[in-house]
Amino acid sequence: MCGTTTKEDAEQAVSLGVDGLGFIFVEKSPRFVEPAFARELIAQLPPFISRVGVFVNSSFEEIKEIVSKAGLTQVQLHGSETPALCRELGNWNKGMSICKAFSIGKSDNPPDINAYNDVIDSLLLDTYMKGVEGGTGKVFDWKLVDRLSPTKPLILAGGLNPDNVMEAITTVKPYAIDINSGVEDRPGIKNHQLLEKLFANVRLAEKQLFSSSSIYT
Repeated sequence: MCGTTTKEDAEQAVSLGVDGLGFIFVEKSPRFVEPAFARELIAQLPPFISRVGVFVNSSFEEIKEIVSKAGLTQVQLHGSETPALCRELGNWNKGMSICKAFSIGKSDNPPDINAYNDVIDSLLLDTYMKGVEGGTGKVFDWKLVDRLSPTKPLILAGGLNPDNVMEAITTVKPYAIDINSGVEDRPGIKNHQLLEKLFANVRLAEKQLFSSSSIYT
């Protein structure tokens, strides 16, 4: 769950079984939080939940400072960050997971994700919208994922909500999903009923995938 801005939302997501909480460190975002707030909330989280920091074109030094202050375990890079920066971050903190986000739908030419294969741990696919770096709340054509042939674990984002999450998971079969505006009353404030519905549908999608897998037949 990305765009975490309140303790109550974090606690609800954790109680439902979230795997990671995302904190946005982009000042122009309506979901921006200060590193000190993230650190205070993160200190109260149970173990095994990823602490994810979302950045857009921040410098190495800025990311390094916020990671250290907030206690992050993963960075999610939504700008035009280079493979060199990803490598630098990985060399600085080898225990930190590096995720690079790519926007889909800008043109018929898919992004060059292969240039990042050696320097990231996962990739995130979101919907392209002019002037917006992530968090568009719009769905892209999931058939485009096959054209990319990702070799790293795929996180699917872009307009996911309780009503389409089952189709998204069973169609794309991502490693994980990233949800934000699809479970909000307003930017940064989650609707707990929508969260419950989304998690219930995620479990149903998982059950459907597992039951159709040859491993279980």
